[in-house]
Amino acid sequence: MLLVLLPSLVAGQIPALSLPLRCTPGEDCWIANHVDLDPGPGARDYACGEFTYDGHNGIDIALRDLKAMAEGVPVLAAAPGRVLRARDSMPDASVRETGAGAVKDRECGNGVLVEHAGGLQTQYCHLRRGSVRVRSGKAVMAGDALGLVGLSGRTEYPHLHFTVRRGGAVVDPFRGLEDSSACGPGPAPLWAPAALASLPYAPRAIYNFGVAPEAITAEAARRGGHRAREIPATAAAYALWMEAFAVGAGDIVEMRVATPDGTVFFQERTTLEKRQARIFRIVAKKRGAAPWPAGTYANRISIVPKDGMTASVEFEAEVR
Repeated sequence: MLLVLLPSLVAGQIPALSLPLRCTPGEDCWIANHVDLDPGPGARDYACGEFTYDGHNGIDIALRDLKAMAEGVPVLAAAPGRVLRARDSMPDASVRETGAGAVKDRECGNGVLVEHAGGLQTQYCHLRRGSVRVRSGKAVMAGDALGLVGLSGRTEYPHLHFTVRRGGAVVDPFRGLEDSSACGPGPAPLWAPAALASLPYAPRAIYNFGVAPEAITAEAARRGGHRAREIPATAAAYALWMEAFAVGAGDIVEMRVATPDGTVFFQERTTLEKRQARIFRIVAKKRGAAPWPAGTYANRISIVPKDGMTASVEFEAEVR
């Protein structure tokens, strides 16, 4: 039998963690939740914010929509190691449809558990059924494909739930093993420098947005059928829509469209009444008898918190 020796396992050194998805954070994948570091009933992330929820034991990295999931986004081993367990039999279905009872004791869904040097383990949850490429005992290197992002287990949207443990205890890779009470990354994060640099703290992430020729539903947007940046001049409406993660009470959502000559076409400003993990908002203007004026329309969506950093996106759409 040929014994494959992984250098990091032999050395016994805790490896640095690379990004566990083949994606570009902020462009085609987004952090939806961090590890909850509050020991009580509250919720607190590594930056002393609330970009998490009570008891959350990992980092959720989400895709834009179900179309992105269908196109396939690889889940990658974050470091060299050996697979301890893998599951690949659960269907891809929102827990809103199946109910929590259908995934009891299998909340991770299809997943992979990998053991690394220094007693570290990484777990990869909610993978797509039929996509898991590894089995127990397999040696993996950092960057090896484990499967694809899916919708299995206890989840409502396609994302990877990534958990790091050592000695059975959850570790936030932003804080590392030498945790402190200070807000922000710890003195020795477990992320490799490139991965850490690609994951800046960005609450209130506007991750899904576009225009539509009618007032669409959240479900239609989440299927991925309204990514186009074009509206027919004869469309019944011009609708601007968006989805965002981790909004707070008192946040102001501003949605604005300007015509090709710079005139405000329509806009809306709403103050949110409560904290929400995910929101969908749409603003639409109905067409009259005449077609919409052709040209390039400027769209801007902003979330302005009472304190902290404003999240915003701007994009152009064509009326033809």
